[in-house]
This record gives sequence, C-alpha cells and structure tokens, in this order.
Amino acid sequence: MNLFGTKKHPLEEQVKFLGEREQFLDFLDWVQAGRDLALSSLARAPEGRLREISGKIQVYDEILTLCNYQDLLIKRGIRKMHGLPS
Repeated sequence: MNLFGTKKHPLEEQVKFLGEREQFLDFLDWVQAGRDLALSSLARAPEGRLREISGKIQVYDEILTLCNYQDLLIKRGIRKMHGLPS
C-alpha cells in the first residue's frame, strides 16, 4: 500500500498526513507512556542502567518532538470539543 503516492515526500509531509489519523495519535500516546515509565524508573534504577534508561527517554523525546505530539494533542482536544470526528 502506497500512502504517499509514487513520489517520495519529505518526512514533514508524511508526519502531517499521519497526524490526521487517530491511530497515529494512539501510537504517540503509547510512546509518551513509555517515556513516562522510563522517567519513573530512573529513581530506582541501579547505577549501571542509568545511561540505558536515559537513552530510551531521549529517543522517546525525539520521536514525540519530530511528530509534533503536543500540537497534535491540542488539535485532538479541539476536535473533541467541537464534536468533530477524530
């Protein structure tokens, strides 16, 4: 299945396209939950795992930033406020 036509589009356009799908937002919610879990595990993690956990948090942050997660959450809230389909 070719979602983006026959030409390759810049990543920004692909993320914009996906950002209009509720399933993509569900995936980003899952990424955010993973980030939160990793953050909460830092306090009780043994010293040898701190770098690993910090690296996971950084990756989660990069994904969420790249996908404009905060903006998508706002748009989702606006759609729900106005009773528009997700």
